Amino acid sequence: MKLKGFLSATFPFFLSALFSTSLYASGKDGEVAEPDVLSPQTEASDVSAFYLGVSAGYGAGGTDRFGLAVPGDRINIGDLEPSGGYGGIRGGWRGIVPTTGGRDYVYGVELTYDFGTLDDTASSLVGGTTVDAQSAISDVFSIRFRNGITNRSRSVLYFFSVGYARGEVTTSSTLTGEDLLLNLEDTGNRNGFSASLGAEHRLNKNWSITGEIEYFQFESEEVDLGSGFSTKSTPNFGGLRVGLNYTF
Repeated sequence: MKLKGFLSATFPFFLSALFSTSLYASGKDGEVAEPDVLSPQTEASDVSAFYLGVSAGYGAGGTDRFGLAVPGDRINIGDLEPSGGYGGIRGGWRGIVPTTGGRDYVYGVELTYDFGTLDDTASSLVGGTTVDAQSAISDVFSIRFRNGITNRSRSVLYFFSVGYARGEVTTSSTLTGEDLLLNLEDTGNRNGFSASLGAEHRLNKNWSITGEIEYFQFESEEVDLGSGFSTKSTPNFGGLRVGLNYTF
């Protein structure tokens, strides 16, 4: 699934769920009634807080064309679109600034470690030799600045986050033919960035659930696979993530 199609298919549904919690309720007489608004005064214990959480998601990659370079030529093997599920643990700190109308501006920093692998393969027949290609993304660490605004009752936070990401990227290729079996592979860590848009719903004083759309982009790099072969790798993926947080 291409990244554009993945996001276009899920974005309307996500927005519908995201903003449904902030709509006004309708009374029996058909008139629109505003929900109860809590006092704009924020309790001292809520002005700043640490939290821990767990999350799970599914990601689908943007197209990464695999071209195997050999001396004097480059062979197009196919397009790789890494996808798969992942889980994560996270922790962070946030501060709260009361604003007018009973809403709060919330800002903070979050650290996340995600385990699981997103991968894809492609194959091509070149002059009687079968060439298989694979790209995989795993073990992603990120640190993000997160900020947003709550609804009037302060039960839902709508947020945007952006930050630094680092993940392990494995690029490999196997050449199989008559009297030939050659395995080529390179694994290394890549720097990159991440961004997300989502909402957090407060269940009670300590527990909350989250949902977000996110995107990860890692550095484009010319990968030396050895034996005179190389390829250019540009890994990225977009995903949907849900999670549970506990605030101290």
